[in-house]
Amino acid sequence: MSKDGAPKSGGLALRVFIFFYFSTIGLSLPYLPLLFRQNGLSSLQIGILFSMGPMVTIAIQPLWGFLSDRFKTVKKLIILQLIVTAILSFVVFRVTNFELLLPTLFVFNVFAFPIIPLMDSLALSSIKNSRGTHYGSFRLWGSLGFGFSALLFGLFFRTHDLLLFPICYSLLLILCLCTSFFLQDSVYAGRKACLNDIKRLASSRKVFTFLLLTALLSSTNRANDAFIGIFIKQLGGQSDTVGYAWTVAALSEVPVLALGGMLLARFSELKLLTVAAGVFVLRWTLLGITPDPGLIILIQLIHSLSFGLFFLCSVSYMSKLAPDRLRSTAQGMLAAFLGGVAGIAGSVLGGAIMSGLGARILYLICALVALAACFFYYFRAKNEEGEVRRQETE
Repeated sequence: MSKDGAPKSGGLALRVFIFFYFSTIGLSLPYLPLLFRQNGLSSLQIGILFSMGPMVTIAIQPLWGFLSDRFKTVKKLIILQLIVTAILSFVVFRVTNFELLLPTLFVFNVFAFPIIPLMDSLALSSIKNSRGTHYGSFRLWGSLGFGFSALLFGLFFRTHDLLLFPICYSLLLILCLCTSFFLQDSVYAGRKACLNDIKRLASSRKVFTFLLLTALLSSTNRANDAFIGIFIKQLGGQSDTVGYAWTVAALSEVPVLALGGMLLARFSELKLLTVAAGVFVLRWTLLGITPDPGLIILIQLIHSLSFGLFFLCSVSYMSKLAPDRLRSTAQGMLAAFLGGVAGIAGSVLGGAIMSGLGARILYLICALVALAACFFYYFRAKNEEGEVRRQETE
């Protein structure tokens, strides 16, 4: 038992669950675009398909978060989502026609995409109910799961056809489902959330501007997610090169996430987000000029100080902007912008740019967008510091 009386096994089960669920992402994110390409889809069509999830996130994710806060349960919703996702996965990844893929992938994403924010809500709940833990100590298991999966399936698909993708995905989801029954549900204090709570949170200028800024920077990362595998192939790389690139990126997050508690105790989230945006500028610029797929693997090492730091600080800052009773709702709103708005912009616009101008121009445009985000974060951090000083002198 922990000091507060909560079973330690709950934290262990959550870490194992996070590992397995991010393993499914380590399979789908690098190799689903390659499967779509093998099935004859264009970069623009792939971008549109990848925007299905973000579209769902914008419309559905806040609703899932509200249902969780309203009925004071996260675990039961995750189990429901996993069951439906597992059933649909046997069908959706076997469809090869673009017109049929649009509606089937849309329905699939209604249940698949909301799992991560609810998972984050469980982690944040666990942090509040136990000492000596921080969000990064949970999230790093996602990086390990993603990296392990990306590497394993990169080697696997070098000698096996990508048509085996649906079977691999379904098996990983079954492991997630088995683990989910051992999760410890969130502990909610006080009254249930109501619709007026959501309206007040959504109408907060501080919350809304932060979400827009987060979406701006995240859109560059979403474009990279959708097309880096294709870019590596264009440069002459193989499936295992794609796997290595994703594995290095995921595993590079581990040190940042492990030290996340110390970093957040010493620096404000907005200062760290400024640093992350600056590293994104460097990363996209290097990818835009690299001539060799092997160099991409080395460039992926700075994924830790770009996306890893960005995601960690975004989740932490959003949790401070919302009361505990709206924990899941707040993370759902963050996901709607970080994955939804950003995903549509990154996937659709990224696909159009890549089809018309090529991958190098896409990455250089991403670098300019990240530079703009870096300045915005910097000035917001300065303004917030000024507000704190004024409050201290009053």
